[in-house]
Amino acid sequence: MLNKSLLIVAHPDDDVLWFSSILNDVDNILFCFSDYTPIPTLGANRKKVISEYPLKNISSLALQEPQSFNMADWLQPTLSEYGIQLVKSKEAETRYRQTYSQLREKLLNKLIGIKNVFTHNPWGEYGHEDHILVYRVIKDIQALLGFNIWYSNYCSNRSYPLLIKHISGFSSDYKTLVTNHKLAKEIANIYIKHNCWTWYEDYKWFNEECFIKDADLPADLDHGHLFPINLIKTDITPEPDCSPFRTFMAKYLAKININ
Repeated sequence: MLNKSLLIVAHPDDDVLWFSSILNDVDNILFCFSDYTPIPTLGANRKKVISEYPLKNISSLALQEPQSFNMADWLQPTLSEYGIQLVKSKEAETRYRQTYSQLREKLLNKLIGIKNVFTHNPWGEYGHEDHILVYRVIKDIQALLGFNIWYSNYCSNRSYPLLIKHISGFSSDYKTLVTNHKLAKEIANIYIKHNCWTWYEDYKWFNEECFIKDADLPADLDHGHLFPINLIKTDITPEPDCSPFRTFMAKYLAKININ
């Protein structure tokens, strides 16, 4: 599973949150997004993290984030060919589709010759629309190039309705690996240092994480086995003011205004 392998994540800090067990072992790590319009300095700070990153097998596409977070209806989520339907903003939906095309164009050549791609799961871990978009693009390219896709087993109370749709009959192809607490905390501290850590500062990593080999699900499957999941209970609700990223943005903008 690690032969000719590439880890592709949406945002800097997704690497240590969902993939710490393989950071030392994949051939390369690729970030998709960098700049984020509501926080003009975020992209520059993320570049500082990359310059101090303790591993050297990393690069970034430096695409603009589509500002899709919390634009889907997570109480009744509906997947689309671009990822997940964004029902709260037509502008966000337009950006989302444009980003899909941009990302697909950027990734197509980078995935030639790759045998194993690690990336976000189809429900977006804790429920992030960008994560689902990245998975959808990679799934699309897989149809052309034939590499294996391995996705993470993280989920939350917010994204569980999408997760439960991914039962796979009576067998699941997954591997369980030990999380790298030391490396994860080391890198997380670099993100915190440069004001671009978007998760809980007191987050505790699981002892293990699973990677599921992606497979097309049987049509209308209503029973079967589910793989192990790392379930996180968060305070993210359908209202954006309750998310850790929203809290991070508010604190960051306040700091900028004060300084």
